[in-house]
Amino acid sequence: MLANLLVLRYFSLSLSKFCQLQFNSFLFRVLPFSFSRRYLAALGRLYYLLNRPEKRLIRTTIAYVFRRRLSSPKLRKVIKGTFRGLFDHYHEKLFVAYSHFGRLLRFLKTRISFAGEESLKAALSRGNGVLLVTGHFGAVEFLPGVLALKGYPVSMICRFQTDQLRDSLLERAHRVSLDIINADDGNVFLAAIRALKQGRILITECDEFDEWRHGPQSLWFLDNKLPADRSLEILKKRSGAPVVTALLQRHGRATYTLNLTPIPDGGAPVNEQCLNVLEEAILAHPEQWYQWKKFGKMIHSRLEVNDARQESGYLAPEVGLSIPDQA
Repeated sequence: MLANLLVLRYFSLSLSKFCQLQFNSFLFRVLPFSFSRRYLAALGRLYYLLNRPEKRLIRTTIAYVFRRRLSSPKLRKVIKGTFRGLFDHYHEKLFVAYSHFGRLLRFLKTRISFAGEESLKAALSRGNGVLLVTGHFGAVEFLPGVLALKGYPVSMICRFQTDQLRDSLLERAHRVSLDIINADDGNVFLAAIRALKQGRILITECDEFDEWRHGPQSLWFLDNKLPADRSLEILKKRSGAPVVTALLQRHGRATYTLNLTPIPDGGAPVNEQCLNVLEEAILAHPEQWYQWKKFGKMIHSRLEVNDARQESGYLAPEVGLSIPDQA
């Protein structure tokens, strides 16, 4: 009975909080990168073994988006790879927060190459700061650290799942002159404007769907019509900062490329242009995006499972489930 209660307690947590249990933070201080990666993957598989509704939602959402694009075998491969990518993300999060600090710095300095860095330098030279827009894609947890280590003045808005993670990351950020804006402390918008006015690079994510400030316009993303977010447009107008997208793509197990793409002034709204860049990356590497659950919750009424079955041949599960509320 006691064992059942403990299982229910731990697996009512979100995957993020489950991966950040205190024992795991200790292990990441002593385990090599490859061992901790395998350990986190095993932990993630255990989590989804006992959280089947969340797993079904992710699988169904991927099948819905790719039902006309991929054959059944390729779709199964994408779904399997997506869960591996999800586990890699939480492994990278804990590696940044708890691994030996010197080892972390060496890793960030030697494993990540840049593509398009000149666009970031040009944007920064304008003197109005830079809105560096990323997404829940690839090794995004490494992004602020690798920029700070190269001497860029970086600020990032974060919301922490645990106090332990917050304290560790704030201490480490201070050691590399990285400015962390805690989303739970005061007026985040004013803090973001202040960072840009100081000529800093402000990192923010364009696919944080449950934080969007909806306006009257709409946009298309992954073949779905969504209400548009106004946040980036407001930040750009208030600060005058140029916009650059940053997506940190994984290659294999421990090498990465930071792809930087400038967003031109004028034309479509900023969030739409940034989402277009992210969409191209997702369609090329769907296993590296880990917002499938939140995206599925956003479009759950449109998940036409029967059509996905007929057109892709993939036996996707029914959508009749309660959607998890945890982030």
